[in-house]
Amino acid sequence: MNEIFDKLLIRFLFTVFICLGLLFYKYAHVLFYPSQKKQILKKIYPSENYVDTLHVFSRLIGIALIFSTLEFNEYIGFVQSVLDFFILGTSGIILYLLSLYILDNIVFYNFEYKDEVLKKKNAAYGIVSFAQAICLAFLVRSIFKESEHSLIILFILWLFALVLFGFSTKLYPYVSKLSFNSLMIQKNLGLAFSYSGFLFGTTLIIMASFNHEHHDLISYCIQVVLKTLLGSLIFPIFRAGVTQVFQITEAPQSGAQTDTPHLGYGIYEGSVFLMVAMLTSIIIGQIHFGTIYPFF
Repeated sequence: MNEIFDKLLIRFLFTVFICLGLLFYKYAHVLFYPSQKKQILKKIYPSENYVDTLHVFSRLIGIALIFSTLEFNEYIGFVQSVLDFFILGTSGIILYLLSLYILDNIVFYNFEYKDEVLKKKNAAYGIVSFAQAICLAFLVRSIFKESEHSLIILFILWLFALVLFGFSTKLYPYVSKLSFNSLMIQKNLGLAFSYSGFLFGTTLIIMASFNHEHHDLISYCIQVVLKTLLGSLIFPIFRAGVTQVFQITEAPQSGAQTDTPHLGYGIYEGSVFLMVAMLTSIIIGQIHFGTIYPFF
């Protein structure tokens, strides 16, 4: 009976710790985003501004995704487990906030949170921001698993993943016919769906590239780069195949009228990006080779 109460007490203590971690995230967010200080510290009314609701809760979902990787292992000792839980949890929050800050400056370098969210209520900005926050959370979560509780490896893999993800965002103009800046200014939802699908697809490919055994860090990073390059070669083949098999014509019929230009095309692009990335991740991450040629 005492053992049951002890286990219940430990679970309760870690529940409190996670709640404190959310509180720490709230005030750490202020340090990284001082311009959003008033918005973060005041009461949240979800029905007041749905774009701001998307922006805020995407980050809370991201923190929950990162916390979901944390474990308590009693066999290594209670104190050691608590320290491990605390250090990795704090590291996860800091790396996630740094990731958001860096990517916001890369993707939204021409846009400001106050203007797009609070003044204009730009839904396209909110959707892209939501997708970006979730994608970064999945990437941080993935490298947490690959780091095997080593802070040094965690930091190196985080930098590596961030470089790959940041570089991939610059490839969007080469795979899409939609103009990011001009359509974002127009609050175009087609762009939001297209770019969100592109971000999720890119994340799947990068995660698949990181998911393999590693004994040496240098050779592991080389393998990640090679798999990512392989994914960039396989991706257009699958995309062309989908377009041909299902006879998708990107241009509208002659004389057709559309009330929401680019919306259907954006949904098409985002869906195809995501589906093709899933198929590509199979090729680069789920085909395992043994010894093909036997030794004699």
